[in-house]
Amino acid sequence: MKDACEKWKEPLREAALTGTPARDLEEHLRGCAKCSAELGEFRARAARLDALLPQVAQSAEPSAGFQARALAAAAAKGEWKRGRPLRAWTLAGATAAIVMLLIGAAIYRRTAQAIPPEDIAVVQKLAEWRAPSDSLLVTPGQDMLRKMPRLGESYLNVPVKKNEEE
Repeated sequence: MKDACEKWKEPLREAALTGTPARDLEEHLRGCAKCSAELGEFRARAARLDALLPQVAQSAEPSAGFQARALAAAAAKGEWKRGRPLRAWTLAGATAAIVMLLIGAAIYRRTAQAIPPEDIAVVQKLAEWRAPSDSLLVTPGQDMLRKMPRLGESYLNVPVKKNEEE
């Protein structure tokens, strides 16, 4: 197809599938031999695919030895070599990440300072500190609610009759 015929590419495909081209496409096809040939190729391809459709619908299996032939053809073409650059970049990235972690750990060790025991005692007191108003918020059932009952138990220690006869 010519560069000027590029806009007719989609209408050509649609005409090949539906079987009827649009009016303006018909006019273009009368004057353009390349687009007419392209339409013929599209129609032939559609016919070949339609011929294969019943086999696909019947769930036709690949022939015996298909997998071995496909793997042999891929190995012969060298398709297996395409994965190597990806593995190399993955290995390089993993190595860079490990090096960065080691550098970070070394920097952290150098900059980390030991906390003096006096400061630890102050922090401990602050962690245990309670407001004077906390005593007003204490309820009688608080200790009971802190414990989670097991399956089949209750928060209340009330004997429960399991059978009517007991």
